[in-house]
Amino acid sequence: MRKIFSYVCAALLVAGLCGCEKIDVNKLEGTWSEQYDPAVFAMDGSVEYTFDGSNHYQMHVYDALCGESHDYSGSYAIDLINKGTITLNPQMSDFSNVTYTLVKLTSKEMVWQKEGTTYSVGTWGSDYRHFVKVK
Repeated sequence: MRKIFSYVCAALLVAGLCGCEKIDVNKLEGTWSEQYDPAVFAMDGSVEYTFDGSNHYQMHVYDALCGESHDYSGSYAIDLINKGTITLNPQMSDFSNVTYTLVKLTSKEMVWQKEGTTYSVGTWGSDYRHFVKVK
């Protein structure tokens, strides 16, 4: 009986480890455009992040309603070991920084979910962020 229990535990452990998707942080480097299904969520402009691979980013925001663009820069911190998160501007106070779980990161697509929130269509662009790589 004990031997069967050991085999079941080992099988569950292997299945659990195989189900974890390893995130390759090297795929973060480059320029990412925030995009969603326009039939569900239409953005009134655009947001692009360029990650340099050295914990700094540039953000370009275009507001189509007023025809203005703004550029911002900041830093980010990645915690893949404990949480699988990205924190924008970690040096700022707890009231200013934002942490997202890296739900998906491939060479072409990236998905963030704001820490402490759950996915729903109504949170696209705020709690749930979807990006495609542009360069």
